Amino acid sequence: MKIVLKIGGSVSISEDGPVEAYFRKLLPVIRQIKTRHRLVLCIGGGKFIRKYYKSIEKLGLKKEEMEWIAIELLRVNVRFLSSLLNMKPLYRLEEISTKTTGVIGGIKPGRSTDANAAYCAAKIKADLLVKLTSVDGIYDKDPRKHKDARKLETLSFADLKNFSQSGKPGSYGILDRLAIETITKHKIKTVVMNGGNPKNIIKLINGEKIGTLVH
Repeated sequence: MKIVLKIGGSVSISEDGPVEAYFRKLLPVIRQIKTRHRLVLCIGGGKFIRKYYKSIEKLGLKKEEMEWIAIELLRVNVRFLSSLLNMKPLYRLEEISTKTTGVIGGIKPGRSTDANAAYCAAKIKADLLVKLTSVDGIYDKDPRKHKDARKLETLSFADLKNFSQSGKPGSYGILDRLAIETITKHKIKTVVMNGGNPKNIIKLINGEKIGTLVH
């Protein structure tokens, strides 16, 4: 299979940088997957970049310049992960083709890492896009704020598009609008799941129902 795996910063990057204990669990799983499947990884920035961004914002930098700085920080994450896994770091959209394997992060201003992961999935004609995050899937409202939030086991592309228009998933950081537009336009089979236990990724690939399936 061709798989794009989005490693959300919410599970992998703390305010101090990469979470060592998490990557010690994740890396063996990725190594196992990439022996059997064509894999593109996309890593987010998490609390570290958000905190950095807020700090420099107070100093009066223009938004576009701040976004370029955030992209450079994301590229550090790309370099770190690609070095550990002996995979190619990808820094430009033009580097991505149907035969691509490697690691991406930030590409250009105005694009989230979710959007970049979805773009990669479309470009390589991925069989599956997986987003690892800090909640168990897509909910009808933010489960961290609402105890009665209901997890959605499956969503059609049309349902996801409706969510995009209402802003519901993006309102608690699951998928942003550009990512959703790309997923629905190209009909990319997508799973949003809790990334806390990386071994569940293998279970998912082997057919177990985990997280929320968009298809």
